[in-house]
Amino acid sequence: MVAGCAAPTPSPTPARTPATDAPTEQPAQDTDTEDPGFIEICVNRKTLVRVNYRGCDDARPGRAWYFLPLRAKVPATGSKAKKGSFRQPSGETYRAPAKGGVGSDVMITDIDDRVQVCVRQATRIRVSDIRCDDGEKGYAWYYIRMDGHVPRVGRQAEEGSFREPYSEAYRARRSGGDAAKAAIDYEDPDAPEETEETDEEHCTATIDGDCVDTDHCVETVDGVCTQTDDESLGPVSGKCRNVFTGKRWTRRCRY
Repeated sequence: MVAGCAAPTPSPTPARTPATDAPTEQPAQDTDTEDPGFIEICVNRKTLVRVNYRGCDDARPGRAWYFLPLRAKVPATGSKAKKGSFRQPSGETYRAPAKGGVGSDVMITDIDDRVQVCVRQATRIRVSDIRCDDGEKGYAWYYIRMDGHVPRVGRQAEEGSFREPYSEAYRARRSGGDAAKAAIDYEDPDAPEETEETDEEHCTATIDGDCVDTDHCVETVDGVCTQTDDESLGPVSGKCRNVFTGKRWTRRCRY
């Protein structure tokens, strides 16, 4: 009997070699619902090398926000970021110092209030708020810390961020100035408490040195009060002047 030839056993398919080029963007690895948040850093979009936050705060070309889980190692400025995502995750987001480290150990909480001004995105020149209120293309809100400086309309805004803050943001007066003073309806918690004003601080007119509680001077000639709105005060001869008392300007006249 002639033995038949057995069919050759097929060799196993070789395992596919993983690509050597890692993708520039990876999904965030953190799915733990108990994780308190993520770290945001600024990177060179092409190389993923971490750069100064200013580049992302001012939306400079080639710079992008990159998000890392808190349990990941945050690279130092100048080093390449890994295991993160360009897509902003939900939850609290923190920043980290330039030296980097483990996110949960170096995370920086920023809950300070800001002043918001409307600027042209390309130049950060301040414009009327109505452009941002109306959502005009090419304009955006720029947020400045309360210890910073707010430019007047027509001047460039600096040391702020296009990133919307996690705290309150206040509109600013067109004239600008120190942020805490330029902010509308902002109450500075570090400002000294107001003391109860006395009658003298409310005094707006005097008769022979005695305080009259309202401003009765309604007409002046060369700074001299010539007419009052109270006939009982009689003729006047003193000068009216503006006096800053407490936190307000008042007008005083000597009758």
